[in-house]
Amino acid sequence: MIKQTYKKWIAACTVTSSLLLGACTSTPPSVRDVSIVPLPNNVQQDSSAFVLPKSCTIGITDSRLAPAAEYLTGILSPSTGYNIKVQDGEGTITLSLGEVEGKEGAYQLKTDTKKINIKGNSYGGVIAGIESLRQLFPPQIESKQIVDGVDWAIPSVEINDAPRFTWRGIMLDVSRHFYSKDEVKELLDVMALYKMNKFHWHLTDDQGWRIEIKKYPLLTEKGAWRKFNSHDKECIRQSKVNDNPDMAIPESKIRIVEGDTLYGGYYTQEDIKEVIAYAKVRGIDIVPEIDMPGHFSAAIKVYPELSCTGEAGWGEEFSYPICPSRPENYQFVQSIIDEMVEIFPSEYFHIGADEVEKDNWEQCEVCQRLMQQEGYQKVDELQNRFVKIMTNYVKGKGKKVMGWDDAFLEKEPQDLIYTYWRDWLPDQPGKITQKGYPIIFMEWSRFYLSATPSDEGLSSLYNFEFEPQFPGIVKQNVLGFQACVWTEMIPNERKFGQHVFPSLQAF
Repeated sequence: MIKQTYKKWIAACTVTSSLLLGACTSTPPSVRDVSIVPLPNNVQQDSSAFVLPKSCTIGITDSRLAPAAEYLTGILSPSTGYNIKVQDGEGTITLSLGEVEGKEGAYQLKTDTKKINIKGNSYGGVIAGIESLRQLFPPQIESKQIVDGVDWAIPSVEINDAPRFTWRGIMLDVSRHFYSKDEVKELLDVMALYKMNKFHWHLTDDQGWRIEIKKYPLLTEKGAWRKFNSHDKECIRQSKVNDNPDMAIPESKIRIVEGDTLYGGYYTQEDIKEVIAYAKVRGIDIVPEIDMPGHFSAAIKVYPELSCTGEAGWGEEFSYPICPSRPENYQFVQSIIDEMVEIFPSEYFHIGADEVEKDNWEQCEVCQRLMQQEGYQKVDELQNRFVKIMTNYVKGKGKKVMGWDDAFLEKEPQDLIYTYWRDWLPDQPGKITQKGYPIIFMEWSRFYLSATPSDEGLSSLYNFEFEPQFPGIVKQNVLGFQACVWTEMIPNERKFGQHVFPSLQAF
């Protein structure tokens, strides 16, 4: 369903981009203007064309590019029906690594009437070149079945392109509503098309624990499943209005246990490894998030000793968090991290630290004793202590640690990459970056794709500028941008596609 949705938008974007570039609908396909999203930095085009031959070969000059060649074959073969071979050395299409000016991910794409050369300054650069080549072909190239009567021609071009930002990401929340490994793979396909390179996987939250942890099997045996909550019930209600499939809860994510109807799902560690391998071929790094010490109800429900009260619950605004004053709680979380760092090769690991309800800490005798011992005046300092301990532990595993900007305590900031989302604190990016800490920008009013799509929202995302809303930001400390999809009211792929397209193209 995701692929079906984005194919429609590919066609729309192709038409739109061509009009913007001054193309004429009567121009022969062999010399039509370049139409690529995002638009490359530099494009030179002449009137000649390359036509993909049935005897096409893909050559690689470095064995590390073998997965990229197989990936390109998987793009070209299904719709053309050509039996494309991969070989060492040069081919009809040659993939190579070499010096290309720009950040990691830069590439050069050259075509003439007989051959195509794609050179990247990294594996990701070669993939970016492949995605530009993919968009040069007629839209029918996206078909998974042979399409007859198509002139598989592209214009002769030289493209030199490089990313503006190191981090070009999207975050998917699979806790509120679960997306299977195959559904995640479809999203990765779309990300690759638009040269996005970071997939932030929000794997745990109050509503469900989605990753297998072998030391704590109850996290998925019970923590991955729930009775219908208020969002589920509202989705079901809306799905029944005019028989609306956009809001339907997929039956594959429902099971009956002892007479109870439960919603959920989770990934085995083998599932996770499979998705990571799939993403790697497409030049995408998967960054896991375990949200803590708040948003931890799915775990606390099955391991209630983790909270200050010995049970899961809800405070004034948010769920009961982990009690930060008990050493055994740190050991619990660290054991989870131990298993996860063995699975995820990414250099990044996100520890959450957003929206922590601290009322329990105010009333917890153990927490109050710890505050006295440490000389703390506010419970915010308890959170900072928790973040510091977990940051140091994850760093000890060789990872760069990320946290939501809620974790930033100005008087004693931790060494994190901060993911900034709270745009009602417009001075926050300036404060963080002026202290030398990197941020990834994803403020909620534009970069959250969870709200009902609108022309106004699309325009605001497309035309985003830092000034004047975010004063004092040190731009060289902005690693990049990320779109976020929170899924409370996005229960299926069909609804997901409506929220994400065309916003992802604008992003």
